[in-house]
Amino acid sequence: MLEAFAYFLTFKTVEEIKVSELIRKAEVSRSTFYRLFETKEEFFQWGLDYHMKGLSGVAKYTANSPLEFYHHYFIYIYDHAIYFKTFNNSSMWPQFHYKMNQIGIDVYRNFIYSKTSDQTLSQVLSNYVVNAHIGVVMAWLNEKPLQSPDKLAELVTAMTTSVFASQQLSLEEVFPYKQS
Repeated sequence: MLEAFAYFLTFKTVEEIKVSELIRKAEVSRSTFYRLFETKEEFFQWGLDYHMKGLSGVAKYTANSPLEFYHHYFIYIYDHAIYFKTFNNSSMWPQFHYKMNQIGIDVYRNFIYSKTSDQTLSQVLSNYVVNAHIGVVMAWLNEKPLQSPDKLAELVTAMTTSVFASQQLSLEEVFPYKQS
């Protein structure tokens, strides 16, 4: 059903998609659809949760460097761009930005606090970095065509490294990197 959903999202808004056309394209019976989901909106919420869970898994990716981590992150979003564009632009998912925030803030906040023991700095800096990342992703998703994930990973790595360095912190230490 996610493939059928993606198909319709290429030329319709979420609000314009009908259950009848969704199930026809997915080759799923109406009774199966309504056994799984009470409403169309519940299906859309499930789609959001599915992709946010995937993004959360990406946030736990163990990389060799910040650049590799961000590259992996942007590749996931790029590969699922049709959904993330929808989540970004739909009035049906006001919690999208909130969920994106929650995925990253804890990682950064815990790391910063472990290095500084400064609760205010860890809260402010983690929010600053995550909201900057979300802003970059949201702007990127509105580009036509999308810029290369490689280019975005390079830019975000450089900018985040600089922000951390401004507070005498090393981005290299944030993530649980693979041992070479």
